[in-house]
Parts: sequence; C-alpha cells; structure tokens
Amino acid sequence: MSIKEANKTLFDARKGFKDFIEYKQINVEELANHIGRTQSYVYQLMNGQANNRQAYVCLNKLFNYTKYDGENWLEL
Repeated sequence: MSIKEANKTLFDARKGFKDFIEYKQINVEELANHIGRTQSYVYQLMNGQANNRQAYVCLNKLFNYTKYDGENWLEL
C-alpha cells in the first residue's frame, strides 16, 4: 500500500466515525463526558492526532458507547 493509499484509508475510517456520530446526533460534549476527557481531546482522537495506547483505549470506549462497528483507525 502506498503512503497515499494509507492516508486515504485512515481518512475514510475517521470520516466514517464522524459521519456516524453526526447521523446519531451524538455531540462531542457527550463523548467527552463518557470517557472523562475534554472536548479538545475527543477532537484530537477523531482527527488522528492522539494515537497512543490511551487513545486506543478511549476510542474503543467511544465505539462501544456509540455502538459503532466501523474500523478503528488506530488499528490500521
């Protein structure tokens, strides 16, 4: 996979989650409260800027909370 293809895959995975929470009308404040973090941190997660072990744990909590079954971009 080329770098361009990899970037596109990551972008699509993040966009899929953003579109899902928008469709479900779940706001960032609610997500932040659920994981005990700031709204800024949730934006970092969704934009791929947070990518350590703790980010992986928080993202999985958000996926479980929202019942999202798409790809976790931290696993790609």
